Amino acid sequence: MADHPRALDRQIGNGPDKMDKKILHKWIARTHKWVGLILGLQLLAWTAGGVVMTWMPIDEVRGRHNATEQEPVAMGTVGESLLPMSDLMALVGKPITRATYHTLLGKPVVQVSLMDGTTELWHAAEGKRLSPLSETLATDIAVADFAPEAAIVGVNYIEAPVLDFRGPFPAWQVTFSDAENTNIYVSATNGRVVARRTDRWRLFDFFWMLHIMDYDEREDINNPLLITTAGCALVFALSGFFLLFFRFYRRDFNFILGRRKREA
Repeated sequence: MADHPRALDRQIGNGPDKMDKKILHKWIARTHKWVGLILGLQLLAWTAGGVVMTWMPIDEVRGRHNATEQEPVAMGTVGESLLPMSDLMALVGKPITRATYHTLLGKPVVQVSLMDGTTELWHAAEGKRLSPLSETLATDIAVADFAPEAAIVGVNYIEAPVLDFRGPFPAWQVTFSDAENTNIYVSATNGRVVARRTDRWRLFDFFWMLHIMDYDEREDINNPLLITTAGCALVFALSGFFLLFFRFYRRDFNFILGRRKREA
């Protein structure tokens, strides 16, 4: 009596279970190969970006290592009498929702928030409006903030995004001739230093752009391109982990089994 076909398949090691595993292995291997081909450059960018961004100290990226340590100046020590709030409101001529007093280059100033959502900066003693800041005042603020000795090579009024600054606007861009090509951005509205940009920051920003795949504003970490690519990378990783099982044999673990036998 002839052997049953299924029995014969089992005898020669070519049964349905083994065939199914081969098909599954082939399908996963093909998926892994094509997903890897598509994602290869992005995976390389993620890895390289991770190395660069973890290697660079974040304070140096933000330019804080070149910032002058400025001690806060108490309002009572500036030696000037502040305008009464009633006089300030009369000078502003618009409803004030908030007034914040501080010092700027050793002078008392007040930042007022108006009912229409705008902000103005006033000299708190002289009653002179300072915003939008003049080029001279913005330059003085940047020089006071920048510790190294370096000449100024350019001052520009910025109202739209540039390569290394994307707001808030308007602002003054003060460029120094130091080795790091530093740009200091001073808000034209409130006189504060809102950004310090160096070559380190630009390198970091480039890899950050590649990392989050936002090639325009470089801020959206939930953009569809990143989510889709991350999902595909997960498939790539899972398929690679599954294929790993087909690359191991019992003999690969002999050193472990042998150790256990000796310990027993």
